[in-house]
Amino acid sequence: MHRIYRVTYPVPALFLLFLILVSPGCLSSIQSDTNLTEDELADLYLAQSAAIMDYRSEYLVDSGMGTGNLNKERIRFDYKSPSFARFEIIESSWHSPGTCATTTGISTSWYDSGTRTYDLSSGMNLSREYDYQRIVRQVVADRDFAILERNVTGGTVRYLIEVETHPYSDKYTPYISSRVRASIDPYAGLAWKVTTYYDPGVVPGPTLAPGLMLPTPTPPMPDSITPGHISISEVPNGEVIYESIHVNTGIPDSYFTFIPPEGSGPRCIPKYQNYVEPPRMEPSVPISEPYPGGVQYSLNESDSGRFISLNNGEILEITLRISPGLAYRWLMPTEGSGLSLINSGSYIEMPEDYDFNSSDTYFFFRRSGYYRWRFKAVEPGTTIFDGIFSLNGCDIQGAKRFNLTVQVGH
Repeated sequence: MHRIYRVTYPVPALFLLFLILVSPGCLSSIQSDTNLTEDELADLYLAQSAAIMDYRSEYLVDSGMGTGNLNKERIRFDYKSPSFARFEIIESSWHSPGTCATTTGISTSWYDSGTRTYDLSSGMNLSREYDYQRIVRQVVADRDFAILERNVTGGTVRYLIEVETHPYSDKYTPYISSRVRASIDPYAGLAWKVTTYYDPGVVPGPTLAPGLMLPTPTPPMPDSITPGHISISEVPNGEVIYESIHVNTGIPDSYFTFIPPEGSGPRCIPKYQNYVEPPRMEPSVPISEPYPGGVQYSLNESDSGRFISLNNGEILEITLRISPGLAYRWLMPTEGSGLSLINSGSYIEMPEDYDFNSSDTYFFFRRSGYYRWRFKAVEPGTTIFDGIFSLNGCDIQGAKRFNLTVQVGH
């Protein structure tokens, strides 16, 4: 059973009639008999939501519905004005339960229960990623929505509203969508269900699901959309259903203070966080083309853990896959001596069937990206490579790694 506690504050004169009639038996009568227009709905909803100083909530997330790759999560999200927030994964089919984050609006701390590591300066925007009440308030405040339905159940009125995002945008959602629907109670200033849609059209492409902690792809350029070719889908790509919302409960500020769990450790270590790639000897040599004169060894991910020997003057080449468009990158610190970096850099290979005259603005999802290093044996010695595929120089359990030992003989 949903329990709602609400403290009512003074509201504009436009709602004087509602305030006068809010008494036992009157409110339900108003809810049952009044069909609000979009403007009336927005005025009432925003006035009631403005009276919410804090809330504790739990909601269910179903994502990937449009592709059949369904992911389920139960999320706890708590908020306190003006900018405190706390998020925690209670149940999940793809994240570790107990993973949580908290923010004061100035700094955000993140804890990954799967790796038992934490980040005290996370770049995650909790409000944008997990606060669907905020998302709906923005939709209503923009007053560009339409009322689709009005339902009365047990004396409680809920309106189903929808806004189109013309046709692909991340304006409201932390991922790209083309429509946002919400079932809202204007008399409480709360949203109880939010569904998002990714309508197929002339620019197909993947979208990130609610809560996915990866950078959001850039929406298609407006000029690349052909009007009239968007197919409206009734299958959402994501759905959020609130199970409980308790408002104005007096959450203390201390609730949002992050305390590292016992046995956990920092997510970032200086070895990678402060890594700077050494200077290149020959930066003008094209990294995507064969090295003039050839190389002695050309290695990839499958060669991790090897021990190899080089003679003075021989060339070693290492090529590892990256994700074009994402902020993850390879960090390759080395210890020892014997090698000097000739050149390094990233490059991209396009699919053989790619049409460069196509308007497919999501071509970057079909690209293959690589980062390549070329080293030259310059003196006797041993060099140990300890590479990691990392975001912001953080060493986390399960990250891709590349290890290599190279001995340069006399």
